[in-house]
Amino acid sequence: MLSLNGTGIGRDIAIGRAIVLKHWHGDIPRYPLAEDAIDDEVSRFQQAVASARAELKRVQQEIPEDAPPETGAFIDVHLLMLDDPVIALQPIESIRQQHQNAEWCLKTHADTLIAFFDSIEEPYLRSKKNDVGQVVERILDALMVDDTTHPHGLRALEENLDGQVIVGHDLTPADTVMLRHRGMAGFVTRLGGPISHTAILARSLGVPAVVGLHNAINYIRNDDVLIIDTTTGTVLVAPDDALLCEFREQRQQQREQQQQLALLRSETAVTRDGHEATLLANIELPEDLDALGPAGAQGVGLYRTEFLFMNRKQTPTEAEQYDAYCHVLRTVDGPVTIRTLDLGADKQVDGGRTDSQANMTPALGLRAIRLCLHEPALFKPQLRAILRAAVHGDARIMIPMLSNLHELEQTLELVREVCREL
Repeated sequence: MLSLNGTGIGRDIAIGRAIVLKHWHGDIPRYPLAEDAIDDEVSRFQQAVASARAELKRVQQEIPEDAPPETGAFIDVHLLMLDDPVIALQPIESIRQQHQNAEWCLKTHADTLIAFFDSIEEPYLRSKKNDVGQVVERILDALMVDDTTHPHGLRALEENLDGQVIVGHDLTPADTVMLRHRGMAGFVTRLGGPISHTAILARSLGVPAVVGLHNAINYIRNDDVLIIDTTTGTVLVAPDDALLCEFREQRQQQREQQQQLALLRSETAVTRDGHEATLLANIELPEDLDALGPAGAQGVGLYRTEFLFMNRKQTPTEAEQYDAYCHVLRTVDGPVTIRTLDLGADKQVDGGRTDSQANMTPALGLRAIRLCLHEPALFKPQLRAILRAAVHGDARIMIPMLSNLHELEQTLELVREVCREL
């Protein structure tokens, strides 16, 4: 028996046989192109991007009804990345200028972007390199994969994965949704971290996982029996019968405890010494409101507003934002904390910037409140919309990523200015 350690996702135990996915494009080919082959290579790259986009949209349409509300938003992030110039346009320029194949040009630009995110100190932003890598992998998959020579790829998996543990290099949020829908018991990956989109989604879906095994994953063979203990971040390979029996009993005890806790959702949250606690939810999309009641939430502690700016060329109007905020405030019987724009860095969307050139150089410090203070024409309509909508409920404002007193003073002055205008 082997014991491998990584980062556990969730609080559960999974037991099943391993299906080891092949990671086939560690070495990207590089070869020169003749002048008369350039246009065909550009077309091949564009078709691969289109194929990746179509596959994501197909998965999005097949999201199960019981999937967490944020599932579609995570897939939206990858769809938006497919439109990012670094991924969608700059490789084409390199194909034409350097006369190199599409795979190599894509990898070159992707490596630069991944290295940049990897250099960021803030853990959440640094984890966005995983999203970049997953999107690039999907395009490379369309450019290079051949399921006849790689029978253990994702595309070749059976529809029914009950009792199977997926073992692979990495999984995207879309892969996670699809595999959970097919009944996988859990998954183990070489890459990944606790705050990646895949990890967040796995927790919401209740899929046990251990990520970040790195090279230790090479010890797992196809059809090995695995125990995933997410509490300790441990993967046990080929355990004996006694250990299997022990972990099955632990899993049953955990599930019984979870069922008992579910009965308390409607109860008031009170500490042992008699202090009442308020449970507030995090939401991003209007559909998220449906989950507040079943979860026992008494309000919204974080309302992320970036979705209003996604998948569009123009900034949303004040009226559009006002309608969105009013809908939430009228629906929620409790406090609603609205976070102002957290755009820039890992969140590049067309409707969130007035300076198109800034989109070409993400994460250079002009993010969240710094972006808003730099572009009052973007910030003030949101402030007006929030303040106008506040008459319909208990609205509060959260300012993201304040780093010093001067930024706070500037922000408060803008709020006062908007109040005077209203």
